[in-house]
Amino acid sequence: MRYALTLVLVFTWYAPALADESSQHAQDVQTSQQIYNEYDQKGLIDHQSPYNAVLQRVGARIAKAAQPHWFTESFFIVKDGSLNAYATPGGMVFVNAGLLSNADNVDELANVLGHETAHLVLGHLDEQQQQAQRKNLIYNVGQVFVSNVGGNSQSAQLGYKAGTALGNYGFLNFTRQQEYAADQNGVIYAARAGFNPWGSVWFFNELERTVGDAGYEQYVERHPSVQDRTARIEDFISQNPQEFGRWKNREPSTSGLPLH
Repeated sequence: MRYALTLVLVFTWYAPALADESSQHAQDVQTSQQIYNEYDQKGLIDHQSPYNAVLQRVGARIAKAAQPHWFTESFFIVKDGSLNAYATPGGMVFVNAGLLSNADNVDELANVLGHETAHLVLGHLDEQQQQAQRKNLIYNVGQVFVSNVGGNSQSAQLGYKAGTALGNYGFLNFTRQQEYAADQNGVIYAARAGFNPWGSVWFFNELERTVGDAGYEQYVERHPSVQDRTARIEDFISQNPQEFGRWKNREPSTSGLPLH
């Protein structure tokens, strides 16, 4: 009798928890779909990009390497020339055309996608969204993005529209510790998917040469410096030979992503 009562009590506690989790997942998927729909209606999703094939190929390998996770991950290209990428809570990852055109090889792309996937797997987006809801904050992402890409250019206008679609959601302002954790998990996923984890360092170096210390998640207000993140990732890879020992910090001679 005592054993049966214990089971009833455990189930009584556990069942609502499962229901709450299922409800949150459904809400996350709906949020991602709403953002995608707004982007697509405004013509911001590039369905014909020559980079789509490589994005889907690399993304599928990263998503598999990051298992287990509850969401189905999908990847889309945004018509914008700036170096930006971000995930939304239901498993959608948006990558700007400018980031794809500036990546020198698939290892760099894999590490970017690994980083965004890590934010999803680690629950960072839900944590930030819940915190924003508790504080009743709405991040003015669109204005921040315009100030980064600047002026009245077509890129800036597209960026503003993309940012506006995200402005009512509080899942982009990651803490420094969340960014560090996503960097580390991202290189783990990249390596497990068969990509060189040093691609993270190479891309950070390219970022610093191209846009300075802003980083590629341009909506993030509190991200650590590129130099800091680069140093930490170099140390993390070097200090974990069992995970990364077969990889060398030797960048391939390619000068762009394959267009097939």
